[in-house]
Amino acid sequence: MAILFDTVWLTRLPLLQAAVHDRPEPAIKLGRLVNQATVEPRRRMKRWLKRGSLIVAIAAGLIALGGWRSRPVHSADYLQIRLGFFSVSVAINDLQTFAETGAAPDELETYLRYLPPGGREQFREALNRQFQVSPVAVSQVTYSNIGTDFLTRLGNIIQTPSGLNGQKAIRAALIVSAADPEGFSALSFLQNFPTVGIHIDGRRLLTLQQEVSSYFSYRDAALTAIATQSAAEVAAADAISWETVPDLRNYGEVRFTKTVLQLSNQFPDIPAGQSREFTVDLYLPEGRLTPTQLVIISHGLGSNSQEFAQMAEHLASYGFAVAVPEHPGSNTNYQQELLANLAYTGLDPYEFIYRPWDIKTILNTLAADSIYAQQLDLENVGVIGHSFGGYTALALAGAPLNQDFIQATCEPMQYVLNLSTLLQCRAALLPPADYGLADDRVSAIMAYSPVTSVLLGPENLAQIQKPVMIVTGSSDFVAPAVPEQIHPFVWLETPHKHLAAFIPASHVSINGEVDFGDQVDISPRVASLLTGPDPQLSSNYAQALNTAFMGFYLSDRPNYQAFLGAVYAEQYLSEEPVQLRVISALTAAQLIEAYGDEPPIAIYPDSDGIRSENE
Repeated sequence: MAILFDTVWLTRLPLLQAAVHDRPEPAIKLGRLVNQATVEPRRRMKRWLKRGSLIVAIAAGLIALGGWRSRPVHSADYLQIRLGFFSVSVAINDLQTFAETGAAPDELETYLRYLPPGGREQFREALNRQFQVSPVAVSQVTYSNIGTDFLTRLGNIIQTPSGLNGQKAIRAALIVSAADPEGFSALSFLQNFPTVGIHIDGRRLLTLQQEVSSYFSYRDAALTAIATQSAAEVAAADAISWETVPDLRNYGEVRFTKTVLQLSNQFPDIPAGQSREFTVDLYLPEGRLTPTQLVIISHGLGSNSQEFAQMAEHLASYGFAVAVPEHPGSNTNYQQELLANLAYTGLDPYEFIYRPWDIKTILNTLAADSIYAQQLDLENVGVIGHSFGGYTALALAGAPLNQDFIQATCEPMQYVLNLSTLLQCRAALLPPADYGLADDRVSAIMAYSPVTSVLLGPENLAQIQKPVMIVTGSSDFVAPAVPEQIHPFVWLETPHKHLAAFIPASHVSINGEVDFGDQVDISPRVASLLTGPDPQLSSNYAQALNTAFMGFYLSDRPNYQAFLGAVYAEQYLSEEPVQLRVISALTAAQLIEAYGDEPPIAIYPDSDGIRSENE
């Protein structure tokens, strides 16, 4: 998925935007321009070319991840964009010639001349970039339910010459290209496309381009609204004596031990003859004379408990007991099974149920043990969750699955630019039922990059009446900030709520440097897309926020309230290249005012899953 979204990002690069001023009209024909109608469509095509040199942008988006090699016997000959009665084509041979020699045949030269100064060299450099990826990984991802859904949506734009959805052809080209001994290249993808040509639906592409542009404009406006609210909260706050302020990014002084528990999920409706065994890393502070506050950390999809060891150790050093379960149906083994098991059929929808019940099982088991029951305060528990774990935390806090909203939104799926909906819509396969996910023992939650918009919706998130902090990364393309965190923060009605924004940061930014494994050779640019510019700095912010939030709401440390405010975040913690903003209020009216119009994404979608008027 990261590969495909990298191409969307590339189309936003300045080098791919057309120079629309002080340039003469093309003196030669634009590729295979077919004039069958009036002057207006002709002007439309010229405006389109000028607006972004769209042919080149598409070529760059497809090519920017790969290198070049000789052509196979059977290959696509051209890439064509159709807009109404008009079409523009570029020969794949022309792209290869330009990449290898720097010389562009006449028709390709027509488009390259729209690039800004320096853009030609940057474009060629992008065309020649290589990318290594496991063909098994590509096969398994593209044949998974989530991958098939995504390719079907992409296939509405990338079509066969006969106008059919290009999903199967895209998959075939991706797999064959990835199997090339020299590695995957975008040119190889184009050449292995199993039709004579690759046709792009210009209207749909233009619509997508407009949606992308509108989303980023609105995202930036939302960040402006957050900054404005932060400034207001700073102005209204009491002055802080910085000499006595602790730096919560640093480890505390409490020593702790770690043990591993082996548990069995207690969800009552696990099918007969089956079980869900899982491990829990339990960190216990030493020398505590009173019951210790417990924090449970729930990892995200494809992650594991070890990736949150540093977070757990940091909290334990401040005197918290910390439990980190390994969710067996959605941990690293899930990722490996997806990438290596030809029989894999997709995420079990019951994972949306089992995960909260993993947490409930931990609490039940500890309460039933006489030693742990005396050591721990099991009636006042905090939960921290990341991504899928963020959903887990919110569900435990009292937001049930919004099953009517899930069905209305996912059949058919309405959101195009939000990868997390592909995961969230797996819940549509669950039978309607009350799964008993909430737990009164959970008293405070933090949700990092949670997936919420479809699973919970406005009505169910509003049911939470416990302290909540939602943390968002402004550049998150897996669970985008606006629909998955900023709007859901507005939906919350609990009087104790906080929104922290890491600007810029992406989906996996809170655990420092990330090992992406050996299935995909992650380039520095793609790694930055996944983590943000400084993941260690983002991790430091997370450590401080965790300690402040759990210290204030769980441990009766009233002086920690100041460390949850805008002043501590903006004036003490925040530094370049990742800004930190923490606010305690934000309204739909503020978002609309910052954007200057009705937002392109409804702030409050109605209960039927159809975009409604913003409230």
